[in-house]
Amino acid sequence: DRAFTVKGAGLVVTGTALSGEVKVGDSLWLTGVNKPMRVRALHAQNQPTETAHAGQRIALNIAGDAEKEQINRGDWLLADAPPEPFTRVIVELQTHTPLTQWQPLHIHHAASHVTGRVSLLEDNLAELVFDTPLWLADNDRLVLRDISARNTLAGARVVMLNPPRRGKRKPEYLQWLASLARAQSDADALSVHLERGAVNLADFAWARQLNGEGMRELLQQPGYIQAGYSLLNAPVAARWQRKILDTLATYHEQHRDEPGPGRERLRRMALPMEDEALVLLLIEKMRESGDILSHHGWLHLPDHKAGFSEEQQAIWQKAEPLFGDEPWWVRDLAKETGTDEQAMRLTLRQAAQQGIITAIVKDRYYRNDRIVEFANMIRDLDQECGSTCAADFRDRLGVGRKLAIQILEYFDRIGFTRRRGNDHLLRDALLFPEK
Repeated sequence: DRAFTVKGAGLVVTGTALSGEVKVGDSLWLTGVNKPMRVRALHAQNQPTETAHAGQRIALNIAGDAEKEQINRGDWLLADAPPEPFTRVIVELQTHTPLTQWQPLHIHHAASHVTGRVSLLEDNLAELVFDTPLWLADNDRLVLRDISARNTLAGARVVMLNPPRRGKRKPEYLQWLASLARAQSDADALSVHLERGAVNLADFAWARQLNGEGMRELLQQPGYIQAGYSLLNAPVAARWQRKILDTLATYHEQHRDEPGPGRERLRRMALPMEDEALVLLLIEKMRESGDILSHHGWLHLPDHKAGFSEEQQAIWQKAEPLFGDEPWWVRDLAKETGTDEQAMRLTLRQAAQQGIITAIVKDRYYRNDRIVEFANMIRDLDQECGSTCAADFRDRLGVGRKLAIQILEYFDRIGFTRRRGNDHLLRDALLFPEK
């Protein structure tokens, strides 16, 4: 709440320790300048001390790259660098005077004082929108006063940081918010958040003001699935897995001449807005359990990879020796072997499902080992030039420009590369085995 300089000591800040403890020599993060500061000396309750703890009035002599003029009342000293401050929060109100929708307010939090507005939701739940962002955590208390700053209207308790901008008035969301407001413990709050989907553990740790040890204790629950800083519970994971299987089944229906998508493409098709690491982990778990099979990096359902019928086997025995380094069109191969075109088309689709050949465009097939060779060429060009363009690929392969573009667009389509202007950038390097 105060900052001043003392001759011979330097910069001193005073305030109330909200939580935790501090000792001389610690490095603390000062939000006003967004830099670390070292604690040179401490006073607690007007007495010199080596340590101070929550609940005490303390003065800290700090050293670092900051001037008194840069520090404001309401700034924080924190153990770690914080996230960005918040402009919107969901709160539980305790009103002395009824509030109106979008009423302007003075809002007090700790030593901070900002203006903002209130958006009433349901019962005693509301959203506060601040004109100036605040560093807040779950269960922090705020005081709301009228815009003339004469009357105290309500108290508020933070229920949720950074809520979604849309959909807050949907009945199911309001019901979920009410259950979150009733959560009594960190474990309860985590369980409620997990009902809606993946939880970012760094965000949750900040919201609940938990250190590493506190988070580790919290995560010792059966059924949790963790990938990096993201967490999922078993019921949501089951929903995601069902979506992945349904997407894969639809893909097989729509792309009968392909063995299946790569894992990155399947992720983008099935759950594009969900946490990437979690989705890839679920795909890997499904591959390990046999719910999804993998063939040379292509993913498919167990019943997708069928063998040839007797008729198709006979056709394939005539067609297979003709597949050299060049691609074949269905029509040309049917004519070459004296086979009905539609029968040849179905046979080649079956061969593609088995990963023997690959369609770069509809009805035009390469041997699969040639596709792997092309992928390695793209890896080489990406390493040499940072990307692949049609001209370089055409020259490296020694084919016409049209065919080179068809091959590159195939790799874009399956997610091995992505196009940016005239360049094709490596996207999923694990999709094909390296040479």
